[in-house]
Amino acid sequence: MAELQHFSHECPLSLPKIVSHGICSICYKDELVELACSPCDFSLCKACSHLPQRVSHDFHPDHPLEFCLHQYDQKPGHIVCSGCGNMCSSSFYKCKECEIYLDLDCALSANVFRGWDNKDLLHYSHCHLLKRCRPGPEARGSCLLCELSLSPSAICYGCVHCYSFVHERCIHFPREISHPVHPAHPLKRLDYIRTSHCHICGESIASVPFGCLECDFDAHLRCLDYFLRGLMHKSHQHRLIYRIKNSLAENHPCQICRKHNVKSLESFFYCIECCMVFHFECLEIPEIVVERCHHIHPLVRKLLPYEDDFLEYCGVCETMVYAGHHVYSCEECDFLGHIECILRKVIQDILLKKSGFYRNDVGSENDEGLLVNVIRRKHLCHYT
Repeated sequence: MAELQHFSHECPLSLPKIVSHGICSICYKDELVELACSPCDFSLCKACSHLPQRVSHDFHPDHPLEFCLHQYDQKPGHIVCSGCGNMCSSSFYKCKECEIYLDLDCALSANVFRGWDNKDLLHYSHCHLLKRCRPGPEARGSCLLCELSLSPSAICYGCVHCYSFVHERCIHFPREISHPVHPAHPLKRLDYIRTSHCHICGESIASVPFGCLECDFDAHLRCLDYFLRGLMHKSHQHRLIYRIKNSLAENHPCQICRKHNVKSLESFFYCIECCMVFHFECLEIPEIVVERCHHIHPLVRKLLPYEDDFLEYCGVCETMVYAGHHVYSCEECDFLGHIECILRKVIQDILLKKSGFYRNDVGSENDEGLLVNVIRRKHLCHYT
């Protein structure tokens, strides 16, 4: 059997005995195996078997770029491509004299002329130096601060050691805020991780929370933002927060139908201040709405399916909509919107936390008898 000595591996490579798909040891893609070393479990796809060992690139004409095979014990485990800014965990090309890295796509492209605006940052949210980058096609996990899922193209500051990220828009978010969910004291970003549960959504907090140590009150940053989007309804005087079925709904009767533990009702709204439950169906939220200020087409209420890789954003507030939640959607295009956002009379400021402060909402009644939020220019959040 013919053998080939490839620069990426110390042993001779040969054609596989059985033609099959496998994970390429260079690009990590599931492709047909072109060459393999069975004792080392090393495989190459057809494209990677023809990679050059060195490239001369117009992006960095001073020196040649040499191929570097990614190793599982490599320190750090990732690099930031100097061309596109994507964080990369596969093989790459590197200038040994300069701190220049190109992922395989950029190294083999002749259209990369402008470099990524690379910056380094020390931030209280993480112990290592963070580099300005994008999570790239391998995007997984969530932002250390807002805990929203990462999209491949989001501009972030990331750690090449831990594959941890902070959205660029979250970097300068204040460490202390005043918020209507806990008006008695300011909420502070703690400097350490502690085991706790969010007082807004009821779920555990995996990262550093915003909290009040005096009252033992903790909350996700995303939930603090979500609270301000809460639904105002004619049946109650406070904001109502959307939740999916859990023990809370089973133990508390709905304030409208007075029933509890109804298995067919999988979602509900909850008042944090009064500890009251309102079944989603009992609120009589309209199935179809026409709100030209949000979208030109009629919007239909629907329940999003549960999908592990679901990643969509509200067309009004630009924050994430969650799998398994009710939303308004357009049947003519791919527009989605939170129930609370669509039922507003006035368009909410895009991503309230981007502004550095929160604003107050007061209710006004619409044609269906629902109270919807109207924004006033009153600052609710000051910070130090």
